[in-house]
Amino acid sequence: MRISDARRADLKAHDAMARKSAKRKAFPHGTDDEPIRSGDPVAMQRIVTRIEELALSIDRMKAANAIIRRMEKDLSSEEDMIAAVVAHTGLSADAAARGIKLAPWQSRRGFTTTNSRAELRRLQQRLAAIARMKERGTQTEKVETSAGAVEIKENADIARIQLIFPGKPDDPTRRVLKANGFRWSPSQGAWQRHLNESGRYAAQRVLKMISGASAA
Repeated sequence: MRISDARRADLKAHDAMARKSAKRKAFPHGTDDEPIRSGDPVAMQRIVTRIEELALSIDRMKAANAIIRRMEKDLSSEEDMIAAVVAHTGLSADAAARGIKLAPWQSRRGFTTTNSRAELRRLQQRLAAIARMKERGTQTEKVETSAGAVEIKENADIARIQLIFPGKPDDPTRRVLKANGFRWSPSQGAWQRHLNESGRYAAQRVLKMISGASAA
């Protein structure tokens, strides 16, 4: 029974890995319901679309709150409030009801925009960061280390910072790379991680650790 259970677990793990691999092949930049990846060629356009959708949602919630406050003063029923919000904001009846019908733990009707505004700011900051990365473009530099001349490449096209070694790094070097978040990419022929300030700092730390001196 133990052997049978182990084989079933192996089959389940193989199925999960196969599905993940097929999905990665079919959607190399992720699907629409997944986080937007900086390496996606249309990442900026997708972020702009989400910003516009989120801004519209916030405006609708603000308009709904104004309607709710006014109708509360008039002692209107929840059904009338829902109908008014739907008619004037474009929210669905279900969405309007979620902001109007009081739950047992709530003391006030209305929509909260705190999380939405925080997400809007995050998206705007990320859009600006990607724009700066695209403007900077792909840059390369070679640094002499104990492992030979290592090329540091800021690959703006796929949003990765890459370390390209003249040959296969030895075991200690590979351990340092993995400990600093770098993973081997056969398709790129490079050890890489996301291109951002943390990635740049990690690259310099790796080079310092394998050469005993900081890279310029």
